[in-house]
Amino acid sequence: MKKAETLEDIYYTFDGSKPLNEDEYDFFENVYDKKLKRFINDVKINRVHQNIFFIAGQRGNGKSTILNNLKNKNKDFQDSYEIRHIQAMEVFGIDDVDIIDILLVIGFDLIDNNQLDGAKTKELKDKFETRLNELQELNNGELVKELSEIDSSVKKVTSDNSISIGTKFLSYFSADSKLSAIYSADRNIRNEAKKIYKFKTKDLLNIINSIIDEYQKLVNLPKEILLILDGLERLTNIDNIFVKDIALLRDIKCYKIITMPLYLKELIDINNIKPIDFTMEIQNGEIKNLDLLKNVVNKRIENKELITEEAIDLAIKMSGGNLRQLLEIIQTASTEALVITENDKITTVEIEDAVKLLKGHLASRTQIYSKFLNQIKNTHKIDNEDEYSTLAKVLKEGLVFAYFNGTVYYDINPIIEDNLD
Repeated sequence: MKKAETLEDIYYTFDGSKPLNEDEYDFFENVYDKKLKRFINDVKINRVHQNIFFIAGQRGNGKSTILNNLKNKNKDFQDSYEIRHIQAMEVFGIDDVDIIDILLVIGFDLIDNNQLDGAKTKELKDKFETRLNELQELNNGELVKELSEIDSSVKKVTSDNSISIGTKFLSYFSADSKLSAIYSADRNIRNEAKKIYKFKTKDLLNIINSIIDEYQKLVNLPKEILLILDGLERLTNIDNIFVKDIALLRDIKCYKIITMPLYLKELIDINNIKPIDFTMEIQNGEIKNLDLLKNVVNKRIENKELITEEAIDLAIKMSGGNLRQLLEIIQTASTEALVITENDKITTVEIEDAVKLLKGHLASRTQIYSKFLNQIKNTHKIDNEDEYSTLAKVLKEGLVFAYFNGTVYYDINPIIEDNLD
């Protein structure tokens, strides 16, 4: 990525659909300075595997960019940890993820992406396969015994749901392909895993921990594994992972940073470690540190004549402090300047037009949740726990933004305000 010198460049440079990677650190603006410093320090001084460092946030707040650039900001992280960064959207089915998926993918990642030679990788994979097969055989043996003790009508129903008997789980995978890629691409394999290991999650955890131990022996480096599970908050139906299965996450035998849905922040308290949020701070209903958001824009533009200061200010105001929305407004405005107003720069006119277009994309969803959104607009809070499910939906869809600085403060996305009126 390069700094924008033309309006065409702005369209590509302000693409907020993907986070900045490690090679794009020059474009990174630390808008969460104190929070990030505290978070990094807590991770660095931690010596207990069972502690989980949760990052709570919603889409577009810059969590993935922060995690991608963790090594650049702290070179000693590279000396202390082997960072294993798993992107949820790349390896999990978006609507059916559970703790079995997470545990298996951790094992797959150790085999697919490592510093071992071919022989040692095969040794690790063989041990993983053997232990998975042993667990499957145990589960199948118990299932067969159960089937023999029930009548034939129930037996038929149960058998229909147990097609795994006799077939080794890893035999579903191609020999020369990466395990994570196959698992991500094939829903049938993911469903099969759930049938095989559904009631053996503790045993599956023990297998993953044994593979972590084996891997660290084979790689023979004085580094601890730092596992980053990024993007879980974007998936659907994952509350159980953070509530019922939290003990399994806690007991994975490595250091852990895990992103989680923002609405669960107030409900989770594990080993006295509170989830940290990366959200902008609010003071008297206004976003603090607007200059940091200006820096986000200016760091991506070489030719400062391409956008007026007034346009930047309006884009920031209409972004609600959401970094992805800020980038999207300016990206859309660049197209308006190029093909609609035929202007040589982005002004407030193009920003206003961009906001109208983005507002239209949210119009139907705004209407569906209008009553709840008006409550948020007027009170900036929810009244009871029964509203958490609705809050989860509007946060995920970008209709409501959350801000934390001591207390939680909710507000509607500025671009939908006219739709509510």
